Amino acid sequence: MNKLRSIYSSAYSASVSIAVTVAVTIGAELSAEFKTFLAGFTGHHWVTKSWLSVIIFVLFFGLFWFMEKSVSPVKTKRALSILQVVTIVSFFLILGFYIYHFFTG
Repeated sequence: MNKLRSIYSSAYSASVSIAVTVAVTIGAELSAEFKTFLAGFTGHHWVTKSWLSVIIFVLFFGLFWFMEKSVSPVKTKRALSILQVVTIVSFFLILGFYIYHFFTG
């Protein structure tokens, strides 16, 4: 059952990490001040976003791991389905944003 618990926790923490990374990426592209703020931590905004995503993943993995003592295959499948949806939606948000940004300047 620990394998299911790890998969469950990983899927949900990856979903949160992806969503935050997309939000921070779009926010940084819309605000030069925010991009500069991010770059101030590590020297480049992308490096900061990478570290942020790792930190969020680890924190939320621990949170989901300790919150759910018993994870069923059904819960794990649901967590993986949510991860798929978050990944696809995030892809289209980033793609759409950069296409819009390209054509509007």
